[in-house]
Amino acid sequence: GASGNQQEGQMSTDSEPQHAVRVRLISAPVKRKKVNFATLIKNAALAASIENGDQETGVEQLFDKRVGNSGETASSWQRSTQEYFLWMSSLALFGVLLAIAVNEILWYSAVGFETVDTVFTTILKISVLVTTAVSIFLLYKYYDGQLEMLRTSGVGLSEGFGFMSLRESGLWSYFLADLFTLLPMPFPFIHFTIEMDDVFHEDTPTIYTSDNLLMALMFVRFQFLPRLIAEIWMMNNHVAFMSARMHNIVIDTWFVIRALFIANFATLIGLIFATILASSYIILICERPYPHVDQLAEFDNALYYTIITMTTVGYGDIVPDTRLGRYAALAISLQGVVFIALIIQGVVARVGLSPTETRIIDFVVGTHNASDTRNKAAIVMQTVFRQYRTNLRAISLGRSNVMVKSHPKVTSCLRLFLSAQRLQETESGLDVHTESTHKGIDFLGDRFEEMEENIKKIMKALKVK
Repeated sequence: GASGNQQEGQMSTDSEPQHAVRVRLISAPVKRKKVNFATLIKNAALAASIENGDQETGVEQLFDKRVGNSGETASSWQRSTQEYFLWMSSLALFGVLLAIAVNEILWYSAVGFETVDTVFTTILKISVLVTTAVSIFLLYKYYDGQLEMLRTSGVGLSEGFGFMSLRESGLWSYFLADLFTLLPMPFPFIHFTIEMDDVFHEDTPTIYTSDNLLMALMFVRFQFLPRLIAEIWMMNNHVAFMSARMHNIVIDTWFVIRALFIANFATLIGLIFATILASSYIILICERPYPHVDQLAEFDNALYYTIITMTTVGYGDIVPDTRLGRYAALAISLQGVVFIALIIQGVVARVGLSPTETRIIDFVVGTHNASDTRNKAAIVMQTVFRQYRTNLRAISLGRSNVMVKSHPKVTSCLRLFLSAQRLQETESGLDVHTESTHKGIDFLGDRFEEMEENIKKIMKALKVK
């Protein structure tokens, strides 16, 4: 028994350094939390469900934590907020279309410049009011869902939906901006006019109705359009959202908008086209009530003017005459500058090569340069050898000769080789073949010196004889 214990103690002593190192390597970095074996198996099964096609459910259950008795998760709150924003923005944009219908009916049914509401236009205005009220309610639900999503993720916020919770979450300014975006609209049973002095004819002011001005302000709702496209993308790419969470990347609306502008050129063109139509109608609203209006009383002329202004061409054949029209023209020109920059960036992103394609092009160019350098080096060696043999024949016949190093053919070949060598080093750097070529050229230079010494010795010996 004693010998057995002694042997066992010796074995443990011999193996102690190995185990000590192993224990230090495993447990030194951090204190790991004990995980139940059943939990590990469940997570493995959920991760395997991602590969078997049930991606959304598997990833969601793997990364989300159940909070409270309601069973709501961060991902479920996110889907709810996306649906709220989808319906809110759709109703807001539909309200713009209804307001355009109201404005056109009032304009073409007006007697002179006096517009009178009819039963149909009143019904349309009430419809605009209803869609706006529902949009405001959905906006409240959207930001309330944003707050709940933050609370579920572990962010400490005040209870309920209010000023404190919105300010603590950093959503207060965004909520106010969206709210004031929805408020302008033509109100039923409210009608007043505003007179503005003309730029050229002060005796005949331009008369704008409340419906005209509120209708023009409703186009601010078009800022919901890129956000709507981004929310739809996030709803259809839930796995990408959860994968970004693994890498500590926040995929928010602004991130998706920037990605779509670069990756999806059609989205950018569609948004620019929608902005052109909205800006053209705003110009039409500003210029049409002008008593001396000439060309900008029709939508096609307004569309032509908007495109010419946005592209910074500016022929000058059509110009706005009212003050509001000129202010709108300034905004359109600024939009054009921004859109031109976005289009250039999109074109460069579409035409530019990917990193893999760039590596292929660099490999092809590098291979070509290396081959050209080797060919130039071979020409140098051939020229030097031929000149060396020519000098030997000249010496044997007693003729004068030119040193190999200073011969015009040799210097010309060396100049071509050095230029090819510099080009290769500049564009693609040195590869294995080029390094071997350089070694060969260095060896060739040493041989030049030896040949020159031999030629001098031969010439000296011939003179002695």
